Amino acid sequence: MVLLTMALLLAASFALGALPLTSWAVRLLGGGDLRRLGTGNVGVSAAFIHGGKLAGIAAVLAEVGRGILPVLAGRFYFPDAPEIAIALLIPLVAARYAIAGGGGVTNAVWGLLVFSPPVAVSSGIWGLLVWGLARRWWQKGDRARLFASRCGCLCTPIWVWVWRQSLPEFLAAAGLGVLLAAINIRQGDDMALSKSEQLFSLDDSLDAAICGDKAAKLSQLKRAGFNVPSGWILPFLKEEGRGKKEEGRRKREEGRGKKEEGRRKREEGKGNEENADRHSISNSVIQNLKGKIPNRIIVRSSAAGEDGDFSSAAGQYQTIGPVFTEAELLDGINCCRQSYWTSEAVAYRRQRQLPDTQMAVLIQPYIESQIAGVMFSRNPLDGGSQIIIEALPGGAESVVGGQVTPVHLEVDFSQPETLDQNLSALEFSSIIDKKNIAELVKQAQAIEAFFHGIPQDIEWSWDGEKVWILQSRPITNLQPFWTRTIAAEVIPGAIRPLTWSINRPLTCGVWGEIFKVVLGERAANLNFNETATLLGSHAYFNATLLGEIFRMMGLPEQGLEFLLRGQKMGKPPLGKILPNLPGLWRLLQRERALNADFEGDRTSVFIPALQSLEKSVDSRQLAVDNSNNAQCPIPDSQCPMPNAQCPMPNYQYLSELLDKSEQIQEWLKPITYYNILGPIGLAIRKSIFRVDDEWLDNDTAPEIASVRALQQLAEKLRTSAILQLGETVSTAQLAQFFAENSVLQANFEQWLNTYGYLSEVGTDIAVPTWREQPEFYRKLLLNLAQKPAVANLAATDKLSLTFAQKWRLNKCQERAIVKSQISEIYARLLAHLRWTFLEIEACGLEMQVFKEPGDIFYLEFGEIQQWIRSAANVCFQDTISQRRDRLLTDRDRPIPPVVYGNLLPNSSKRSIAPATSTTAIVQGIPASIGCVEGFVKICRSVTTELGESAIVVVPYTDAGWAPLLLGATAIIAEVGGQLSHGAIIAREYKIPAVMNVAEATTRFRDGQKVRVDGYLGTVELLE
Repeated sequence: MVLLTMALLLAASFALGALPLTSWAVRLLGGGDLRRLGTGNVGVSAAFIHGGKLAGIAAVLAEVGRGILPVLAGRFYFPDAPEIAIALLIPLVAARYAIAGGGGVTNAVWGLLVFSPPVAVSSGIWGLLVWGLARRWWQKGDRARLFASRCGCLCTPIWVWVWRQSLPEFLAAAGLGVLLAAINIRQGDDMALSKSEQLFSLDDSLDAAICGDKAAKLSQLKRAGFNVPSGWILPFLKEEGRGKKEEGRRKREEGRGKKEEGRRKREEGKGNEENADRHSISNSVIQNLKGKIPNRIIVRSSAAGEDGDFSSAAGQYQTIGPVFTEAELLDGINCCRQSYWTSEAVAYRRQRQLPDTQMAVLIQPYIESQIAGVMFSRNPLDGGSQIIIEALPGGAESVVGGQVTPVHLEVDFSQPETLDQNLSALEFSSIIDKKNIAELVKQAQAIEAFFHGIPQDIEWSWDGEKVWILQSRPITNLQPFWTRTIAAEVIPGAIRPLTWSINRPLTCGVWGEIFKVVLGERAANLNFNETATLLGSHAYFNATLLGEIFRMMGLPEQGLEFLLRGQKMGKPPLGKILPNLPGLWRLLQRERALNADFEGDRTSVFIPALQSLEKSVDSRQLAVDNSNNAQCPIPDSQCPMPNAQCPMPNYQYLSELLDKSEQIQEWLKPITYYNILGPIGLAIRKSIFRVDDEWLDNDTAPEIASVRALQQLAEKLRTSAILQLGETVSTAQLAQFFAENSVLQANFEQWLNTYGYLSEVGTDIAVPTWREQPEFYRKLLLNLAQKPAVANLAATDKLSLTFAQKWRLNKCQERAIVKSQISEIYARLLAHLRWTFLEIEACGLEMQVFKEPGDIFYLEFGEIQQWIRSAANVCFQDTISQRRDRLLTDRDRPIPPVVYGNLLPNSSKRSIAPATSTTAIVQGIPASIGCVEGFVKICRSVTTELGESAIVVVPYTDAGWAPLLLGATAIIAEVGGQLSHGAIIAREYKIPAVMNVAEATTRFRDGQKVRVDGYLGTVELLE
């Protein structure tokens, strides 16, 4: 009963904190939405600033009552446990911040006052003392006030101990104090917005909503150690002033019908704006600024949306300098602010759909430049790997002004090991030397890396001693960013149009559904159809969109580096995760129910669907046989004859096949959802329970089960042949023995029928399935039969697990089994979809719509629908020919891991030298331990003959590559990580493997001797 009462009190406290009382008060009495005003802080101070005195008073009373109620309830129900009264404030404050949007300080202060007046008064006095000392140190009210507030929160537990001498009460107060301090650090400060004369420094952590993007980015760079000149910022004007200006503009629009009166009002309004700006700056502020910068000064704009992620506002606002006197400084600030309202600037904001807010002003020392200019960390035309530097003597404004042709340099950094050679090869002008260029290149790369891989447009200056960074902003035309980090695993290789036209809506739709679960209404403005695209016939995911989603979900800034560079994602900050807890909880509930949901759909949807597909195959198989147009050599009716002629080449039959393909795609939607969420859930469980990949039993995974079954059959063939023919059996003898043994042939056919739905690329329906290539796998069986069986040590490894390890493993093993079942159904449905399109193609070949097998995969699904539904005579040959030529070109071209913008970089100037000409060691991602030497075999297809002791170099690995990889002594893959199919297979069978070796199929050559170290993740050239 006690535990139930406590649980109810905690839930009630959380629910009470979640009520948006302050927001209701401001909306009712002030007519505003605090979440859309100021910093979005729904607190008492924000209620006074944005809602007025009446709304502020109502908010105070509401928050006072909210803070007192839990304490009174705790003391009433648990009089002998006063610590519970303090503990009840913790869920209240957490809900107040995460859901209601406030800080909870008012609630905590009044709750503590009711709990123990001496504790509350002592904490308050201590906070005031700290505030006074901090003001003398910083001489800045807001910074000192925030510091004192946080100290007051953190010292509260100390005063609880002093006055109460109770360890449980101390611990409860400590939890409350840490939570309040963390919220205070993360939350915006609306009181700073009300003080337009307050000066911020570039040494402070600046809020772009107050000081503009330009100042905020320079602040980040300066605090990170880059050479950024000191600077001070006058933030945006008061909310009241902005309201008056908006009202003035509204009145001018209303007077448009009366020309003279309207003109007079516009002139008066303009004059009022100018006067308001001029009179908003006091002499003390100007004197303070002049005291900080005694010499020449430059006044720069830092408007909302200027130098932002999606807009630069380049050249829209004025920069004034150098200025010398206080009067010139005042005029410069006013002119800079007034440039925000020029017709050109207003038109720019309208075109970019930026709201009219206000302008902050950045005041800095004027740098006496000998050389200045701009540089791009990447080619601004196509995002290529060239740093572009333009420079002129004097200030950078000469370069950006466009009136003088600057020195133009391009430094290719595609191969870091040759960067020094590229610098030496540059023809330097008389105004800039190699040392300066090298420093600029270093700065450009460092700044791009600091901003998580986003290409930067950087303004710089050299004063004769050092390079100064004056401005850095994203290269806005190089957006969105597209990454292969995830896409290379999901759907690798060059992709034909039919595959992409089916996979893209499936993938985008499922990811959109998952994100909507977490984001709720905030996902309304996101276009999830733009999640993926094809560039150079290869799949890319939209890192810009996914990065925005990551930020909305509260994930860390490193999330973008994870997408762009494949780096490990850091832990999300608590302050950003709290508001997303409801959505994350909804997603967690779905993930927890996935096993049960899948089992229900498996029984009611997927198994009947596969059974119906197999029945339809039976009937069509019979139709083919009876038509005498083709004989199906496949004895089992699970798989149709891919190259069979169409038994009824007419549009009625084609319509039936089209309906079938559409139905399969409907079944693919739910299984795609499971196929995405299942692995995510497994990865999360493995991380939480710290389960190594080697612990998991992958016997049920199709790629593992198929290989083991083929190995068992090969061992059976080998043993039988040795018993009959002797110890030494040649390949020819094995082939003859197999051809004469009907039992072994039946076993092979059974294996082929069981796993024939697999292919090299499980997500690409244009790639032939195993069932369509029986001769190759028959030859593979004979090759495996010549070698001793590979020992599987997984079972013995698992026997050595401790009880705790086995318990943790059990938490993941069930999901791993479900994941394998999902993969099998997904692959089977895709195989049936491929075979359905092959039947359509067979009819098209009979009707001379297609010229040769495989043509259908160069059409998009919509084109196939239109052809069949319209029953019109069509000719696709020109389209197919163009797309086939493009695919062949794209298949062999270098595909960058990241593309900036919607255009692949021009690689005409880029030549990839053989690995031996540049370095002896190539670094990748270690995937499976072991170190071997051998000779390279480039494999672009699973049907490649390996030979003896081959080190396989592949563009990617998927389930369909499993049989080929078994014959390798080591694996080198261009893409993939430690959780890719190739890595799983390599670890399972103790084959050294290195993943993510860029352009491996072109850097290495057949027969090249190398050493592969799967522990270090290196490939060393030995010749």
